[in-house]
Amino acid sequence: MKLKIGELAKRAGLTVRALHHYDKIGLLSPTVRADNTYRLYDQDDVLRLYRIQALRRLQLSLDEIRTILDDQNVSMSDLIRQQISLMEKQAHNALTLRDHLLHLSGRLAGQQLPVVDDWLTALEMTVNSEKYFTSAELQALRRQPKKVDATDKSALILALHDLMEKQVSPQDAMAQSLSQRWLQCMQDESGGDAAILIKFYQMQSEETALQLFSGLDQATLDYMVRALACASLPVYAAYCKPDEMEILRQHCLTDSAAWPPLIAALHLECVAGTRVNNPKVQKLATAWQSLSLKKAGARVSLQKKIQQAFAEQAELRMGIDNRLFAYIQSALRNLSASQTSLAVTR
Repeated sequence: MKLKIGELAKRAGLTVRALHHYDKIGLLSPTVRADNTYRLYDQDDVLRLYRIQALRRLQLSLDEIRTILDDQNVSMSDLIRQQISLMEKQAHNALTLRDHLLHLSGRLAGQQLPVVDDWLTALEMTVNSEKYFTSAELQALRRQPKKVDATDKSALILALHDLMEKQVSPQDAMAQSLSQRWLQCMQDESGGDAAILIKFYQMQSEETALQLFSGLDQATLDYMVRALACASLPVYAAYCKPDEMEILRQHCLTDSAAWPPLIAALHLECVAGTRVNNPKVQKLATAWQSLSLKKAGARVSLQKKIQQAFAEQAELRMGIDNRLFAYIQSALRNLSASQTSLAVTR
C-alpha cells in the first residue's frame, strides 16, 4: 500500500502542510519515488506516522518525538507505561486517556503489527471512542474475545461495495447475506449488547475519518440497513396481508435508513435519564410515530400491526435493548395522551 501525501493527510486527519513540515524537519519523509516526479508513503512511513500521532497524545514536542523514534533503545511500551503512571495522578479525562494507552500498550507488547488500515483505524478509535462509550463499556469491549478477523470484515465491506457499484438491490439475497454477516460481526464485538451495537453504528456514522480508514461510509451503512430491513420482512408475514407486505417492502428500500439515527438519539436521552414528557423526547417520539405511519403507507390499521409485531418479535428490535424498548414505548404513550388531551380541549 502506497499513498500520496494528500491521501495520507486525508486519512490521518492531518493537513498536507503538516506533513510537509514533518518532512522538512526530518520527522517523516516519504521513501518511495514514483516516476521521478513525486514520492509516496509506504507502510513503514504510515506506521511511523501512527507512532508520531500516538506520541503527540503524550504531549511530547516534535523534537522529542524525533529523538525517541530515532533511538532504537527506546520502547514504545515503556513510554506508554510511564505516561500511564503520570496520568493516574491527574483528573478524570486523563484517566480516560490512560485506558486507551493501556490498550495500545498491550498490542505493542504482544508485537501485534496489523496492516496499515488497522493502525490508522486504531488511532481514530483511540481518539474518538470516549465520545461514545463509557469507561465501563470500553473495559468490557476490551475483554471480549476476538472472534472476528479484520481481514474478514474488510472482505465483507469490499463485497458490499461491489454490489453497490453494480446497483444490486438491497432485496437481493447476497446483499442480505453479507449484511447479516456484518451484523453478526458487530454483535460478536459488542458481546450481544444492543446498546453498544447502536453506539458502534453512531460512531461509524458520525466520524468521517473512521469511515475513510475502514471503507465503511454512510452510503454503505444505509445499504446494509436497507438489506437487513428486507431480510426481516418474513417476520411481518404472520401479521400482514400480501398488499400490506408490499407497502413494507417499499419502505425497506426508501426509508429504513432513517431508523438507526432516530434510535441512537432516543438511546442518548434514555441513558441521560431524560423524562419521556420532556419536549426533546416528545419531538423524537413524534418523529418515530411519523416514520412508523410512513412505513405503513399512511394506513393506521397497518401501523397497529407493525407495532404489534415490533412488540412481540425481538429480532425486529436491532440496536434496542429492553430498557430502551420500554423507554420508547413510554414516550409514545405520553405523546398519544398529549395528542388526545389536545384534541379534547379543541
